[in-house]
Amino acid sequence: MASTDWLCMGGVELSNAARTIAYMREGLKPSTTTVEDCSCPDLALMLDDEPYRTPLLDGAAWVDHAEPDSYDFAGLLITDISGLDNAPVQRSVTDRIGDGAVIGRARRGPRVITVTGLLIGATPCAVDYGLRWLTSALAGALPCAPGASCAGDDLDYMTCCPEICEDSPDFTSYPECAARVFRTLREVAMTTEPQITNRIGDSAGGCGGSSMYEVTFTLTAGRPHALRGPVMVADDVHWDLDDADVTCIEWSTDPECVSEIAACEALEAADCLIDPHCPPPVIPAIPVPANPCYCEPLERRRLCIDIPADAAPLWADQVTDLELYTGESPLRGVRIRLYPNPAGLPVDELDPCGFCSEINISYLPASSLLRLDGTRRRATVQCPGRAETPAGGVVFGPAGRPFSWPVLECAVPYVMCVEADAATIAADAAVTLRTVVRES
Repeated sequence: MASTDWLCMGGVELSNAARTIAYMREGLKPSTTTVEDCSCPDLALMLDDEPYRTPLLDGAAWVDHAEPDSYDFAGLLITDISGLDNAPVQRSVTDRIGDGAVIGRARRGPRVITVTGLLIGATPCAVDYGLRWLTSALAGALPCAPGASCAGDDLDYMTCCPEICEDSPDFTSYPECAARVFRTLREVAMTTEPQITNRIGDSAGGCGGSSMYEVTFTLTAGRPHALRGPVMVADDVHWDLDDADVTCIEWSTDPECVSEIAACEALEAADCLIDPHCPPPVIPAIPVPANPCYCEPLERRRLCIDIPADAAPLWADQVTDLELYTGESPLRGVRIRLYPNPAGLPVDELDPCGFCSEINISYLPASSLLRLDGTRRRATVQCPGRAETPAGGVVFGPAGRPFSWPVLECAVPYVMCVEADAATIAADAAVTLRTVVRES
C-alpha cells in the first residue's frame, strides 16, 4: 500500500501529514480531538521544508488573504488510499474450437485512485472552506493554455516512508536519500468530487457545526505507469563541428548504389524461409501517410550519447525525455536513432541497420527548443516569444512515415545518436537527454 503521508497534484500539495499534525498541535482542531503523531518522521526534511508553524506563516497552499477562514484550516489528513500499488492488466480470452483458449495481448488500463481522509480545522467555517479549496485544487490546472493538453495533471506520491540515517556513509541529504520512494503518475484528473461521508467533532463556541469532515474522492490516471524521478544522461551536449565544412561531394552513378534507408529496408524484408521456386503471393500495399518534406541531407553530423543499463531494474523499462536546442540558426534534417548495445561496442562498430527506433524532424526554427517527452508521449516546441505548441507536424518516422515512441527494455545499454544536416548545425546547438524508469 502506498504511503498516506503526502500527495501532490499539479504542483499543489493536497495532503501533508506532518504539516497537518503540526497545525493541529497549534490548536487548529476540534477541542475534543487528541493529537497522535503517526506520520512519516523527517517528512519536512525530505521535502526540503522548514519546520511547520501555522498556515499563515508557512504560506500553505490553501491560504487566501481574501478568505480569513483559510488561516484556521489545518489541511487534509489521508486515512486510506487505494489504486497506487499496481496498474490493472486487461487481456482478452477467446475460447478455442478445441480445448483451451487464445489469450490476447496484455494492456494496462487506467489507474483508479480512491482517497479517504479528514478535513480538519479550528472552526466549522474553516473546514467548509477547506472542502471548497480541495474541490478546486482537484479540478486541475484549468483553464488550459493554448496548445496545452487538458488531459490531466501530474500526481506525485510516496511509495513508503524510508528510514534515513545521517550517520550512514551513503547519506548526502534528506531530499536526495528520499528521492527513491517518490513516484509520478501522468494525466491524472478528478472523476468523483470530494463527498462528505461523516461529520466529526464539536464547533467553536458550541453553536453547531463540525470542525472535521470525513471525505472521499476518486482520481483516474490516463497513463498507467508510475514514473521514478528523471535521470540526467547528458546535459547540454554540443556537436563537434571542427570538420563540419562540406568541401567535396562524390556522386555515384552505380545502379547498385542505394540509400542507407533502402538498404536497411531490403535487409529487413529478406526472409530465409522463402522458397525461390514458389514465391509467396504479393500483398497489396496499404497506403501509409508520409511527410512530403522528408529528404536526405547531403551530409549529416552525428552526436551520440551512451545510456547505461543500470539506471533501471530488470523488471522495469525506461522511456526517454529529449530536449533539442537549435541555437542561433534553424536546424534541418534531424534524425534520432536508438541502438541497443548489449555488447558495449563503440559507436562506429554498431550495425547501422540495428536501430530499434527512429524519429525525424524536418525543420526547427532558430533559438527554439524541441522536447520529445516519452512519459507523456508528447512532442512540443518552444519558439522565442511564443507559447509552447505541439510539434507533431514536423516529427515523423523513417522515410516520412509515422513514428513510434522508444522504450528501453531488458536492462541493456543503449546508444542514442542525434544527427542533423551539417550545413545547418549552429555552434550553440545542444542536446539534453534524461531517462525515466516506468513501473507497472
